[in-house]
Amino acid sequence: MVRVVNEDLKPLLADIPHTTLLIWGEKDTATPVYQAKIMQKLLPDAKLVVLKEAGHYSYLDKFPQFCKLVTRFLESQPAC
Repeated sequence: MVRVVNEDLKPLLADIPHTTLLIWGEKDTATPVYQAKIMQKLLPDAKLVVLKEAGHYSYLDKFPQFCKLVTRFLESQPAC
């Protein structure tokens, strides 16, 4: 598990062709916001939303806000 967690996948991010929504907790200590900012820069089309007062499980800490963000994001994407 340690090897999986520590594997550097940053070189692959530039090859992701899809619009990406990154949702991060402001108080995430497992994967701090600076890591989200790195991902945002390396992804060709990414938006980062940092949820205030949320931790690593920001989708649980701020569930209603998370749902609104995801819904708006999905509605803004072209149909497949």
